[in-house]
Amino acid sequence: MDGFLIIDKPGGITSAEVIRVIKRGIRPKKIGYLGTLDPIATGVLVVAMGRATKLIPFMEKQDKEYDALLTLGAETNTQDSEGEIVNQADPSHITEEQVKASMAKFVGEIDQVPPMFSAKKQQGQRLYTLARQGITVERKPVRVNIRSINFIEKNGPMVRLTATVSTGAYLRTICHDIGNDLGVYGHLSGLVRLSSGIFRIQDSISLDSVTSENMDAVRKHLISLADGLGHLPMVRVIPHAIEKLKAGVPLGISDVIEYVGDVEADHIRIMNRSGELIGVGNLEGPPMAGFPFSLIKPKRVMGI
Repeated sequence: MDGFLIIDKPGGITSAEVIRVIKRGIRPKKIGYLGTLDPIATGVLVVAMGRATKLIPFMEKQDKEYDALLTLGAETNTQDSEGEIVNQADPSHITEEQVKASMAKFVGEIDQVPPMFSAKKQQGQRLYTLARQGITVERKPVRVNIRSINFIEKNGPMVRLTATVSTGAYLRTICHDIGNDLGVYGHLSGLVRLSSGIFRIQDSISLDSVTSENMDAVRKHLISLADGLGHLPMVRVIPHAIEKLKAGVPLGISDVIEYVGDVEADHIRIMNRSGELIGVGNLEGPPMAGFPFSLIKPKRVMGI
């Protein structure tokens, strides 16, 4: 079981609990996940199994798309509906036009202060650990990119929106900040992750379907190592190059059969003739012999 599963995470449980359920259901040798989802959230949780766990570091900086529900009129200590209300105001005078204008202020590169109830670390401790002890610490703003925020509908104090954001951005903080900008407070009351990089909710499998009795369906939904890194450019190499990679030796142009993709990418997929992923590397050196590089330095070898 080497590959990725897109789990349609149910609400009310943590991402770590999803992993425990999968371990009990199909007992993979190794397992991990990308992009923590809060208990309130549902939707795309990418789970890596077997050798796919080695690829997690090359997949974390990908945009994510969400369908979110913002409730105006109340601020909570967690910035979502699971927290305690700490401030309230009447939002009945807020119009759709005002909401749209406020949303527009948060599109683009912005400095976002991580919420106290988050998994970010400060001085070696998770912020949520401190928050549960009643401790609030000063957090440095993090530069994030809000690619888009789209207004869907408004029904009383409830505002539905979709957003595409970079890694590290918090939708509940966006909701909190929009509420403050409107002067009536606000918090996140519903969240569905629609996609994470190339992984889409349309291709997901439900958590309760991941059982040993349902392995045919699990395998059908399993995404290969190569496809899981589909956001990266690709280089196809000759058979002899595999031994060089195993020895940690950089590959040269003479090892390359084909190159496809963007040279500006951080990493590159290294594939054999059959299209199997044999490693991940970095492109280095000046252009040579029609290729936009002269060396491929291995970063991770998959052991084929």
